Amino acid sequence: MRIGIVSRIDDPEALSTAKEIIRYIDGRGLEAVIERDTAIALDLYAKGIDLGEMDVDLLMVVGGDGTILRAAMLMGDPETPILGVKFGRRGFLTEVSGPEAKAAVDRVLTGDYFVEECIKLSSRCAETGEIFPDALNEVLVSKPLPSKAIDLGLTIDGIKLADLRGDGLMVATPTGSTAYSFSAGGPVIAPDVNAMVLTPVCPDSLFRSIVVSPSSRVEIRNLKPDLDALLIVDGRLQKTMGAGSTVEIRASNRRARFIRFRPFYERLGAILPTSPRGR
Repeated sequence: MRIGIVSRIDDPEALSTAKEIIRYIDGRGLEAVIERDTAIALDLYAKGIDLGEMDVDLLMVVGGDGTILRAAMLMGDPETPILGVKFGRRGFLTEVSGPEAKAAVDRVLTGDYFVEECIKLSSRCAETGEIFPDALNEVLVSKPLPSKAIDLGLTIDGIKLADLRGDGLMVATPTGSTAYSFSAGGPVIAPDVNAMVLTPVCPDSLFRSIVVSPSSRVEIRNLKPDLDALLIVDGRLQKTMGAGSTVEIRASNRRARFIRFRPFYERLGAILPTSPRGR
């Protein structure tokens, strides 16, 4: 079995855990394949390989949600199962803590896990045809300046729904519904619900989130004649959208796959505030 290792490289504890995992994998007679930046940080440069070139059965990501989003965007086979080891502030996408990582490898080897499949979003510029990397969390059209509102036109399945003014508008997956979309007031959607959620950011109207079918085609157009917009994919890729530019968003044919040991609502409950007990 070939197991890929990716770690955040700005956290010494994460790197130390990654090194322990590599030793454990080697000790079990398996093959550890190390992502290039991680290998450099661990002084294992000769063993490093680009993330996009990895051919592995499982990808272990040591870090937080940002590290997992990066891996999901850059990995060569987007459907390779991901096992997240938490070293970050939130880590909702992760599954185990650092001390649990070795036991997690054993559980995978014995088949004591399940695979959670998550839809991703594909997006393209309607005018140029440029295709952007798939999003695991969300595709956001945002204003470029804090002091300026942006005007956006929203069309779903060829039907003009609304013109919106505010800080932005995003299309999120069920995975992304627990991230920026949730912070902006959107609903949480369980991962086994095939849907996309459209959530405005600080709108100046009563427009709120809409949940749509994954078969829908969503178009967001920059209506501001004198202001560019920013297209942001999973907080990583940024593209300028000029006046009149339109981004088309729909569910991707590809899916992300996560190794899970716990049900979704157990993970969700761990990040939600608990109810007050009595008075």
